[in-house]
Amino acid sequence: MATSRQSWSVPGVILFSHGELSYEVDLTRPLVEELAQSRLGERTVPAWERTHAKRLREVIVRSLPPTADEPEALARMRARLSEEARLATYLQHPNIARVFGRYEVQGVLYVVSERVEGTSLNTVLSYSQMREVLLSPAFCLYVGAEIASALHHAHTRQDEHGAPLGIVHRDVNPARILLGSEGGVVLTDFARARSLLPGREPTTFPRPQGDVFYCSPEALLGEELDARSDLFSLGLMLLELATWRHLYNMAHVRPDDLEEALTPAVKEQVLEAAVTAMEAELPDHAEDCILRAATFTAQDVEELTQPLPPPLRSILRGLLQREPEDRYPSAAVLEMDLREGLAALGSPYGASEASEEMFHALTGASMNQRVAVPTSEGLLPPHMVTEEDIITKPGETGP
Repeated sequence: MATSRQSWSVPGVILFSHGELSYEVDLTRPLVEELAQSRLGERTVPAWERTHAKRLREVIVRSLPPTADEPEALARMRARLSEEARLATYLQHPNIARVFGRYEVQGVLYVVSERVEGTSLNTVLSYSQMREVLLSPAFCLYVGAEIASALHHAHTRQDEHGAPLGIVHRDVNPARILLGSEGGVVLTDFARARSLLPGREPTTFPRPQGDVFYCSPEALLGEELDARSDLFSLGLMLLELATWRHLYNMAHVRPDDLEEALTPAVKEQVLEAAVTAMEAELPDHAEDCILRAATFTAQDVEELTQPLPPPLRSILRGLLQREPEDRYPSAAVLEMDLREGLAALGSPYGASEASEEMFHALTGASMNQRVAVPTSEGLLPPHMVTEEDIITKPGETGP
């Protein structure tokens, strides 16, 4: 027997029960995401999974109501959220946030996920800049290796019949990666992943997924994607962690100069991608990212990575290649090089050292800037599914 308490309208109670388990809103946590519900009624709340006698574990519960003013859009969102939960059953890795289950109770769709406590790499990066101290190459190599391990797991998943699932995360960026207090690294949020799961809903139109500032050139330019697209995104993130600089930053170039260097065919491709970005209502900087993705050169990558020590420098140059076939062939090969590069630095570096470096970055910046250090930023997923977050039918390549 399952019961629901309509979580979208009555916070602070049992959200729903299923069998012997109930899900109770955790009133000790700020309901930031819960208050910021989407226009179609999606809610995300911190909760406790419990029996009648005791609480068992902390979780995150997302819910979608049975009806909305836009029924077709809501139906697509429900299909997308269900697909994310189904995909998560194939992802069992210590560096990937888990989804525990999908439930439909009295018409309300619920997805129960792991509550990951930690600080996003986006915050760590911001605080290192406030402190005016770069993160160490060892930190970047360690984090990169942990994420490469998670990506290899996702990229190589197969279904029950041994068929590849073709998973591509499509949203690898510092906001999606959490660093725990003990130095564990967790990749979150496969909501925008492409996969070959059967029964998927068609995309309304091709568009880059996730944060455009960390999209691969092929994602921004509307070309076919594969696992190597995630590796490029990881390279952009590691470059920024290590140098505070970004390959797509156009502060020192003139867009007109870049456009003049384009061939007619590439100029048409850039224009089509810019129109798609506008139709998808992507951020204003998407057009700059598209232009930069079409025009950056190997010399640009060499100049940005030149200050770094050889292991990290050579790895980033192998990741930040425009053509996928020129990049690392797989996340497994990348992980091996990252761990070998970390060992080559000469001093042991692992979870405890990463935790200590993060602590110094956060507290040092707090003392310098007189700001509060976030203690549980990773409490809630940083996204809310929209009707555009739909991926393609089986056998098609996602946008």
